[in-house]
Amino acid sequence: MRLKPPANSYFLWGGHALEAALRNENRGIKALYCTKDVYPRLASIIDSQKAARIAKLPDIQICERAALDSVSSDGEKAVHQGMVAAVMPLQQPHLEDYIDSLPFERPVRFLMLDQVSDPRNIGAMMRSARAFGITAIISQDRHTPEETGTLARTAVGALEEVDMIRVVNLARACDTLKEAGFHLVGLDMDGHFDCDSIAQQERLCLIMGSEGKGMRRLTREACDEIIAIKMAESSESLNVSVAAAIIMHQTQFHQR
Repeated sequence: MRLKPPANSYFLWGGHALEAALRNENRGIKALYCTKDVYPRLASIIDSQKAARIAKLPDIQICERAALDSVSSDGEKAVHQGMVAAVMPLQQPHLEDYIDSLPFERPVRFLMLDQVSDPRNIGAMMRSARAFGITAIISQDRHTPEETGTLARTAVGALEEVDMIRVVNLARACDTLKEAGFHLVGLDMDGHFDCDSIAQQERLCLIMGSEGKGMRRLTREACDEIIAIKMAESSESLNVSVAAAIIMHQTQFHQR
């Protein structure tokens, strides 16, 4: 038996990702599957939700483990821990509306991705973004992979907690951010190493280029400054998700 997600939904799997999706009242859940031995755990997770949320959830369907193994869309065996959900993609907020809703009394951090295309890298960055106080991730719609179970699994629940904002044009998004008082900082190997002054910016957007080519020209030109990660001269460049985690950590807001 091979499971197929209902129309317009996709499979999400694993304990952390599933529990986070069930907690997120904005996440539509179309179907729930688990193995017989995992049923008590999944039922307990559901029972811990608010009554209004529980009322909207579908009944759990018991499946053989082999049926759950094949739910990954990339052909790899899903590491599902015995539980899978068919979920609806989250609604994407508009950048302007999102900025208007931000509180002015506390600092804000955004992460912008310039054609980062690997869903595992994006998932890993979402996980780091949650850890280091990033409010939202901005990306170009046509160069960003759709939500998938692989991305969600790598994000370990952060997909439900860090907002993803897709825009048509990154250059225009940069203009919008600047008009709203954001300081734009790109990461590149030829940048400077002083993160202290950047960490004092109340409204900051960090920009990461693609896995191979880095930032494109217009995105780079929109930056207020370019920063680099200090590394040993003999070292190679870092994976984009690792570099993003380091720079997010180094630029967490602090005042002198």
